[in-house]
Amino acid sequence: MSNIIVTGGDAGLGAAIVDALRKAGHTVLVYDIKQGLDVLNPDPVLALTFRVDVLINCAGVNKINWLQNVTEADWDQVMGVNVKGIFKMTQAFLPNLLKTKGTVLNIVSNAAHMPMRCSAAYNASKGAALILTKQLARELTSQGVTVFSVSPNKLRGTEMSDSIDQQVVATRGWTMEEAQRYQLAGLLTGEETPPEAVAEFIAFLLQDKEHHKYLSGCDIPYGA
Repeated sequence: MSNIIVTGGDAGLGAAIVDALRKAGHTVLVYDIKQGLDVLNPDPVLALTFRVDVLINCAGVNKINWLQNVTEADWDQVMGVNVKGIFKMTQAFLPNLLKTKGTVLNIVSNAAHMPMRCSAAYNASKGAALILTKQLARELTSQGVTVFSVSPNKLRGTEMSDSIDQQVVATRGWTMEEAQRYQLAGLLTGEETPPEAVAEFIAFLLQDKEHHKYLSGCDIPYGA
């Protein structure tokens, strides 16, 4: 069994991943801003003392607005958490990961492949997170560290999904029903993806290195 860090693990997909991994017998450390642990300022003591086999960069934020109304502060926050957070956490825990020949799993988004309207900062951040994943794989795989990503589609019932619905309503002037109908129309299954399904898939891949080491540099879309 592995020692695993999950950023953004206090709620939403992160919390579902934590539950699935713990049920599988792994030791999981929740690394979340709600607990005073900031991905932009990694804890130096944890980086030195907590043995890490897998780092899951799941922390993320979104700010929806028309381009002309996007503020620099919103842009910086989204790019900071969604991209710089991956860089900072991976860099901080890299000495540990090199010792364990561990794994970095980045939670990206379908927005890296199919950008959403009114989400310039989020789309840019997820595109950057995707190419950063591929770059890290190029650099670290030869040193024994596997790096890959999973890109979920719109998830059901998470704080971020609820926030997106509310922001779409405010931005477009729609009712909640109109916003949900619009978003579901773009999904092949006609429904949002349960975060538990994504989490179970991730737990399957992380059961041991043999189940994911050949995915280094790959991104796996999840949800239709």
